[in-house]
Amino acid sequence: MTGEDFRELMDAMADPLVACDGDERVLYLNPAAERMLGWKLEELKGQPFARLLPERMQSFDGQSFLRYLLGRRRALGGRPVRAFLLCHEGPELEAEVTVGTSKEGSEERITLVLRRLPEFPDYTDEPLERLLSSVAHPRGPYPGAAGTRAYQLVFENAPLGLFHFDTTPILVACNEYFVRIIGASKRRLIGLNLFSLQDESITHCVRDVLAGRHAYYEGDYHAVTSGKVTPVRTHFAPCFNEKGQVEGGVGIVEDVTEQRSVQAERDRLFREAQEAIRVRDDFLTIASHELKTPLTPLSLRLASLERRLERKEPVDPTLLRHARQHLVRLAALINDLLDASRIEAGRLALHFEPTRQEAIVERALTSMDSERGQHRIDYSHPAESVRIRGDPYRLEQVFANLLENALKYSPADSTVRVTLDVRGDFALLSVADEGIGIPRDQQEQLFERYFRARNVSVTSYGGLGLGLYISRDIVERHGGRIWVESEVGRGATFYVALPLLSAANPTPPDPRPATGSSQQVH
Repeated sequence: MTGEDFRELMDAMADPLVACDGDERVLYLNPAAERMLGWKLEELKGQPFARLLPERMQSFDGQSFLRYLLGRRRALGGRPVRAFLLCHEGPELEAEVTVGTSKEGSEERITLVLRRLPEFPDYTDEPLERLLSSVAHPRGPYPGAAGTRAYQLVFENAPLGLFHFDTTPILVACNEYFVRIIGASKRRLIGLNLFSLQDESITHCVRDVLAGRHAYYEGDYHAVTSGKVTPVRTHFAPCFNEKGQVEGGVGIVEDVTEQRSVQAERDRLFREAQEAIRVRDDFLTIASHELKTPLTPLSLRLASLERRLERKEPVDPTLLRHARQHLVRLAALINDLLDASRIEAGRLALHFEPTRQEAIVERALTSMDSERGQHRIDYSHPAESVRIRGDPYRLEQVFANLLENALKYSPADSTVRVTLDVRGDFALLSVADEGIGIPRDQQEQLFERYFRARNVSVTSYGGLGLGLYISRDIVERHGGRIWVESEVGRGATFYVALPLLSAANPTPPDPRPATGSSQQVH
């Protein structure tokens, strides 16, 4: 057979074939071998076959790998042996190798037939197999020293990532769970030099293992082969031979992505609990102070009344009026606390019915008569009735809260302007004061529970930090909207927009004050 005939025959073979001369230099790779190994014929032609072998497999009993196999052909009886070959990109490929020899004239030709290793190879107890297994995995759990199918099943199906490395330190074996954690193929992982990893913490662990010590790593592993980042927990341990010498190491890897997510959720809940405790403590401090505010003067006035009655002196009506005002204030604070707790529990009841909004506003104005002092209140509303569907009691509570804030934190001789108008499908009420105003960065926070403005002088807009919080809940449950516009030093205007009774698909109005025909009520 001519050289050309031989080449055509090899090209036609489905199995990967490698041909070498008597000096063990590569003569030829067929296309199947090129695909399997990743090498091109031009890259290997004339090169020693040993270039395809890891260092640990290049010598057996003082002989080269090929010469040793050729010497054992009769003992093998044509059976393949297991070997590791270096692919073009560096990782090792586990394969079955069958070796034969022939003569081309006076020249010797060595031919190797390669096959990928079956998932569960069944090797014999032939001494050469035990020797090759020991060299390929001198301390590994992959079919090597153990060399049993059962051991391989345990290794591959372990619920943790397992990998094994030699003293080089080259990663020589890993299971599929480890492959999934890292996110790269086994072909790319096998043959990886662990000292080439960028994470110095891992390379330090490998050095400890090669020095005979156990090591531990926990953190984000950045896979150089896939670019994947995985939070892992890894235990490293050395592997010793019968002489007590370190011959490599083993790693047990756990993907802690889920545990980290659970821990993050626990941390979040813990922070929320701490914040809730802080808010509760702050609220209790504020509430105790606010409740004492009406209780102290109430107690003083009741004591004065008691003394007058004991001495049978005339009762000063002013004392009774002030006592009543403080009782009303105390009742309002307690109601705010109860309403806030009902809102949190989703049990704040509302009773909807058709009603006239101007009537609700007028009742709120009347309830503020004792709070007016020297303030002037200008109230304007449309000539025609403004009909809405709502809870009259709760809406009166909202409007009274806004009026109370405006009166309390405006100059004594200033004017509070209350305007009711219709804007599209909405009734729009505004309450404008001439007070100190509210900083822009605090305007949204005013409606949050227990919010206390940083500027002590504007803590009015919410009192306990509940009035506006409750008001927003009531308004929004009516399908409406409440907001504030203000500039420091130029007063504040609170707006409440509520859908009209006739509205089908109401759209929130433009939050600018309404103008038009109205009646002035002083």
